[in-house]
Amino acid sequence: MRLEKVLEKLEELFRKWGLGTDDWILIATYALRLQRYEVKIRKGHLNTIVNKNKLPWKVGEGYEVFPPKDSEGLKEFSLWMKSTSFDTDLIVYNPQRLKRLLKDTVFYQLPNGRKIRLLSMIGELKSLDEYLGYCTKQGVGEEKGRYLLKIIDDMKRASKQKGNKREVLLADSILKKYKYLRKVKKFSVKQAKELKGIAVFKGKVTGKVRVILRKEDKIEKIEKGRILVTKMTSAKLTNILSKIKAIVTDDGGRLCHAAILSREFKIPCIVGAKIATKVLKDGDLVEVDAEKGIVKILEKAK
Repeated sequence: MRLEKVLEKLEELFRKWGLGTDDWILIATYALRLQRYEVKIRKGHLNTIVNKNKLPWKVGEGYEVFPPKDSEGLKEFSLWMKSTSFDTDLIVYNPQRLKRLLKDTVFYQLPNGRKIRLLSMIGELKSLDEYLGYCTKQGVGEEKGRYLLKIIDDMKRASKQKGNKREVLLADSILKKYKYLRKVKKFSVKQAKELKGIAVFKGKVTGKVRVILRKEDKIEKIEKGRILVTKMTSAKLTNILSKIKAIVTDDGGRLCHAAILSREFKIPCIVGAKIATKVLKDGDLVEVDAEKGIVKILEKAK
């Protein structure tokens, strides 16, 4: 489906939830593409900032949220994802913080005549500067920080291509400020019998592993009762949560996608296990102890 049609459907969904033009902003790479910046995109993934107080459900902890389990909002959100083959992060801001951000937005008119707000390049860089502050082991995860620095590298290139010196200077200052995040610790995968991570929703279960690494690994085809092992999760995970026993991720912290979803849907979850996708294979029998943050390998698949 074409991007503008996807955005029409998203704007319609948000309007149904009570979000007006000033209550949400399309951000990140797709927003910049619509402003003619030649940035790389993560295909099929949108990022949106939404007014925390306008969502039609009680918002819990976390930088990003999802509609509650068994709610009408979740059904509508899942239907939008299924019908468009897109997903989106719902990043929550309080009204005062969102209002301050509006000055760094531009209007974009969709083919149906409705207008939406796009975050400008300056606004995007300011927001990433703030977000990178959350990228610690206890927050969003250092891996997310490294990923965002690569995006800023690309944004800097696109701004330089357009001759916007102010944007380039701002990008440079952020890259310098968070350069420590680029350092990656190496972990050995040899003869690993157990993995350690951050337990974000407690529970202890045993099951067989299903590793999801690439888009072509169709997540909706995961077998019921499996332990999902992946690098990082996205909103599309909401469509298969009823099938899985537990979640284990390489990356992330207490505020990452997997952590938020596991708490909302009460699924044992360990994030930041670093090398889970390298050590674990499809069919491995494991014990996920999300009381202690340990994944124990009981039997390797033959």
